[in-house]
Amino acid sequence: MEKLHKAIAKGLGHSEISPATLAYKMLKESRYVNESFLQYAINYIVIMANEPVIPFYLKSVQDECKIIYTCLQELGLTDTVGREGIDKTEFTVV
Repeated sequence: MEKLHKAIAKGLGHSEISPATLAYKMLKESRYVNESFLQYAINYIVIMANEPVIPFYLKSVQDECKIIYTCLQELGLTDTVGREGIDKTEFTVV
């Protein structure tokens, strides 16, 4: 968990890139890259919000993740994270 937090914080916490610039750069990425990033971010939030034991210095991060997790639950975004597979067992009789 700590390693994942450091990687995300390093990528998003770059002081030379504002959130608006990051969003603009993500417009140029493929849909797959954007979906994958959101999947990783949501998974991180869900895991961090529900993690029972964390390093002390990540307590404020966990508190923020709990708030965001509650918002994601209200929006119904915590049930299925990521792409939904195609149901290959459904056939049509002609």
